[in-house]
Parts: sequence; structure tokens; C-alpha cells
Amino acid sequence: MASELEKPSIDGEKERPKRGLSGLFGFRSAAVEAEDLPAMDVAGGLDRALRRTGGRESPRATAPQLDNTIKDALVAIESALFSIDRIREIIEQAYEVALSAHEAEEAGARALLAESFDELRLQINATIDAIDDRAATLIGKNSRQIDVKLGGKANYSVSPFRLDASPKGLNITPPRDAFESFDEINAALDELDVAIKRADRAASAYCRDAQFLIQRLTGEAAAA
Repeated sequence: MASELEKPSIDGEKERPKRGLSGLFGFRSAAVEAEDLPAMDVAGGLDRALRRTGGRESPRATAPQLDNTIKDALVAIESALFSIDRIREIIEQAYEVALSAHEAEEAGARALLAESFDELRLQINATIDAIDDRAATLIGKNSRQIDVKLGGKANYSVSPFRLDASPKGLNITPPRDAFESFDEINAALDELDVAIKRADRAASAYCRDAQFLIQRLTGEAAAA
């Protein structure tokens, strides 16, 4: 994802974060930082791949099982990508709140904004807690690697990215001093910068994984 959230500029003016991950599924293609990712429609590609393989019998005894492992991985990736899009939106909202706190001169106003910030931080955790088991496999608190059998000794691994707000995930800490100091606000902005990059790396990696597995699945169907 090419865009990253921007901290306040040196002259004191604040810039809104740029939008970068909205609509991964055909609305617009994703971009990787310093690298272009080929445009793809994950949901559309998955649907086409499953339709092509859904009702076909393969002459090889192992092919249906291999198809199922690829399909399961693709469904998990698709679900994870939708969840990442929602998490990224919440991070952007938290960034806007932190920027507003940076502009607020009254400590009371900053304290109210700190409360809003923490609610958004907890909303990230609530989103992770509410995701289905498929997405949780890749981005949940107990995320794990998915190993996909490709036939013979060949395997393909889909890596997990834990994306809750904990130190093991996005590492977004609560504003314990209620944004009393601008140092605390700047630290929060720095954490959000890192969090958005991690979410973007996860989405970019899963788009690449999906592209490879879709090609593999449709190739198996064509060869059958």
C-alpha cells in the first residue's frame, strides 16, 4: 500500500492521512510501498477459480484434496483482507483524533480526544474478536501459518500477521496521560504510522498469496 499516514509537518500544519487500502476487492488495485503490485480482483478471481473447479472431476486421485486445501487458503485470505480493510479505517480515524489533539491547546479538550482515541484502539480489538475463524487464522490473536499442499513435496505457506492493538500485534498503546503532553501525542502518531504499515504489508502479502494460489487452482482445473 503506497500511502502512509503523515505526521505533523515542521511548520506546524497538519496533514490528513492519505487513503490507500479502500476497496481491495475490485474497487481499486492495491500498491506496495516502493513496489507496484499487479492489479487484481481477489474476490472475482476467487469466484472464477471456484466455479471452474467446483463441478469437475480430476483423473488424479489427489487432485480434489489439493484443490480443497488451496480453496480453504483462498477463503481465509479473502476474509482476512476484508477485515484488514476495516482495521485500517479504524487506524485512520484514530490518526485523525490524534491530529486534532495535536491542535488542541486546552488540556481538557486533549483529554476528551484521548478518550476517543482509546475507544478506537479498543474497537480494533473488538473487530479482531468478531472476525470469523477463517480470518482469525491469519490475523487473529492466535494466528498461525497456513500450509498449502501443491502436490508431491511442494508446499506453499501463507504467513500470519497478528493485527490486534496489543504489543504482539499493531502495538497501539493507550493514552495513559490523557494526551497531557504533545510528546505523548507524537508518540501515538508514530505508533499509528507503524501500525498502518503493518496492516498494509499484511494486505499486500495476502494479495500476492491469493494471486499465486488462484493461478495454481485455475491451472489445476485447466489440466484436469
